[in-house]
Amino acid sequence: MQTKRLCFILLTAILFGCSTSNKGLTLQISNPGTTDRENEMVEVAWHDVKQHLSLTENQAIVVTSNTGEQIPYQLVTNGTDSVETLIFPATLAAGASGTYQIAVGEPQTFQPLVYGRLVPERKDDFAWENNRTAFRVYGPALKATGEISNGMDFWAKKTEELVIDKWYENDLSGVASYHEDHGEGVDFYKVGRTLGLGMTAPVNNDTLCLGHNFVTAKILDNGPLRITFMLTYDPYMAGESEIKETRIISLDAYSHFNKVTHIFETDTTLLTVATGIVMPEEDPEANAANTTFGDNTGIIAYETPANEANGTIYTAAINPDGFGIIKVSNGHFLGLNSYQPGNKYSYYAGGGWSKAGFNNFDEWTSFVKETKANIELPLIVEIQK
Repeated sequence: MQTKRLCFILLTAILFGCSTSNKGLTLQISNPGTTDRENEMVEVAWHDVKQHLSLTENQAIVVTSNTGEQIPYQLVTNGTDSVETLIFPATLAAGASGTYQIAVGEPQTFQPLVYGRLVPERKDDFAWENNRTAFRVYGPALKATGEISNGMDFWAKKTEELVIDKWYENDLSGVASYHEDHGEGVDFYKVGRTLGLGMTAPVNNDTLCLGHNFVTAKILDNGPLRITFMLTYDPYMAGESEIKETRIISLDAYSHFNKVTHIFETDTTLLTVATGIVMPEEDPEANAANTTFGDNTGIIAYETPANEANGTIYTAAINPDGFGIIKVSNGHFLGLNSYQPGNKYSYYAGGGWSKAGFNNFDEWTSFVKETKANIELPLIVEIQK
């Protein structure tokens, strides 16, 4: 009897230990803002997850909502050799809280919601997208033809499907041009020798000093929920100073805005930099009152001229640290700041479309203001003990 009793105690202890391990890690996510958050990315330090779950190298995890439903996640490396954070989308009403669980298990297969790549077959474009919108920047093969541009291009989408590969293939084969809307969206944004949608450049004597096309592109993370990549540029001049520039651009699923980080290196101790949105108008200053919205706390927004066939693109850049000066200059709507070379200069840039959820400029600016408020009040993540 004593032997059986001892075996029972040992078995109970083992089962209790297994039960504790299977319980996993519970996160309480809170929305501190006054607007609902839908599919906003939650970010958790991977070290904390590994520690709480006692994860081994070959173990996978699952993330579930409080209903027990699995949700997609991504292990983010930021281009390093190890995982730095875990991200997953959370949906919470204004002021509400919810619980999410992380446990050892076999995750379901989820469709990627972001994608990007170098496109050598189209003169070294780098193009990227999520389930809301798409963008591209221009590479060395295009520069070799004499076409120089380091601005960001915008592709208007009205589908949640990932379309980059399809649009390029159809355009290059002559099946269907992406400059025409075939039911999924269209490329009708004009960039040229400008900052395009929301890139940043040094300013010297009130003149934008634009670099050339990127020379290298390196993907740091590529989905399924976030794409991040780094671009490098050949040195260029801003007045008497040589500028070396690096850009890191990141786009999350469900977002209309890229997080953009510029690093400018030069021999001066201080630069003026301008984040700009190109204004393709004959007299942008005269029309600015009706087509722009500026807030020195950190918003510049611009409504592009309407296109009879394709509608209107709405654009914006959000800098949570604010803009020192906002003005129309050099054919752009600009937000200017002082900048110490070598530091990271980070903000958000993106666009919307009149045929994909935004009926007018007022709706767009309201959305931009809400996005800025959410950036400044991120979801609160607490690990429950």
